Amino acid sequence: MRRLLLGFGLAAGVAYALRDFFAAPQPNPSWEETDNDPEDLSQDLAQRAREAEGAEAAEETRTT
Repeated sequence: MRRLLLGFGLAAGVAYALRDFFAAPQPNPSWEETDNDPEDLSQDLAQRAREAEGAEAAEETRTT
């Protein structure tokens, strides 16, 4: 019984090591060409808010 458990443990360890060794490298996250760049996010949100306020003001002037 001990040999059986040891064999399964070693086989699982070898399988995990081989899977990790032959796996494709994980891509590094990049902030380029995304909408959520932390450096631009605060400016972008402020600009969106200004545009929304301007759109609301334009709608109010059209309806009145």
